[in-house]
Amino acid sequence: MKFFTADDVLSHSTASTPDEPVTVDLDDSIQDALEIMLENDFDQLPVMNDNRVEGTVTYTSIAKFVKSMDDPQVEETTVKIALNTNAEFVDLDHDIFELFETLAEDDYVLLGDRDNLEGILTRYDVFYFLEHQVQPFLKIGEIENALRHLFRESFDDLDQRIEETFADRAEHDDGYEPPEKLEDFSFDEYRMFMMQNRDQLPRRISQEREMVEDLLEDTRDIRNALLHFRAEADEVDRDELDMAHSYFTGIANSI
Repeated sequence: MKFFTADDVLSHSTASTPDEPVTVDLDDSIQDALEIMLENDFDQLPVMNDNRVEGTVTYTSIAKFVKSMDDPQVEETTVKIALNTNAEFVDLDHDIFELFETLAEDDYVLLGDRDNLEGILTRYDVFYFLEHQVQPFLKIGEIENALRHLFRESFDDLDQRIEETFADRAEHDDGYEPPEKLEDFSFDEYRMFMMQNRDQLPRRISQEREMVEDLLEDTRDIRNALLHFRAEADEVDRDELDMAHSYFTGIANSI
């Protein structure tokens, strides 16, 4: 089963991302290519000839040419002299994790084929996309760490509190396995423990009880969506997660 594909990364665009691949023609000058790269903050460009990809031109290939010439005349010399014809092509449904070895050596791959260029994927594009996908998981982990810190700092008899908090539910629900330590808690159990022991927690927990429960329930729902469905990170409520992260880490850092 594929996880994330090249198309997922290509679709994860920003307002500055061009709708169509930016290219140069085989007969364009090196100066033209450099101006396009500078204008778009690109390090490479596909080179076209009669609507077909002939290869790519990059800052590196241009630099090698310039270094080898006493008078490179970039205004008159075409990109043909700095052309790389060995650029790798992959399909849009290519698994991006299979590209890591390629991107460790080359900064980019082309999407599609020589007769149908769909786009260009760079090392930066892939890592930026993955950072966007992973960030909600990291924030959820930091929320859990904040809650555990809060509980450890608030209770000298934490193990006993955990046992007492979930004893009644375990007694009346044969299918329920109560947690023995904080690391075993679900977000429902964080909520239950916090509400049942709120008098020993910072005062604002009781004062803002309804909001606290809502934040924990929303974080639980986001976590479940991320864990059970592919690529849900684009669909989760990041503002809600940011609010929960700020709230609980703020409380934990204050004690």
